[in-house]
Amino acid sequence: MASKAFSVQVEDKTVCEGFLVRTEEGVLHAYKNNCPHTGAPLNWTPDQFLTTSGRYIQCSIHGAMFKAETGECFAGPCSGKFLKKLDVVEKNGKAYLAIGQMLS
Repeated sequence: MASKAFSVQVEDKTVCEGFLVRTEEGVLHAYKNNCPHTGAPLNWTPDQFLTTSGRYIQCSIHGAMFKAETGECFAGPCSGKFLKKLDVVEKNGKAYLAIGQMLS
């Protein structure tokens, strides 16, 4: 799997910090970059959202682990909660997101 951070700006104002993750099956998913436990950013360093094995998303603060396919936390202080999933469409090698969902 691979991950990549992104920032969406409207009129020079950041409206969403998020990240993309591609599963081993090649499916692309997008999430807001906020842990449901504390609201803190998930990444350890720029673009580093995954466990060392590259199998799961992991929060850098308390180590909560999430399934890349669903955003569900299965280990850690927010177990049973979900990352905020963003609808993403991949076309011609580019990812497209609907801006309305990023504002909520």
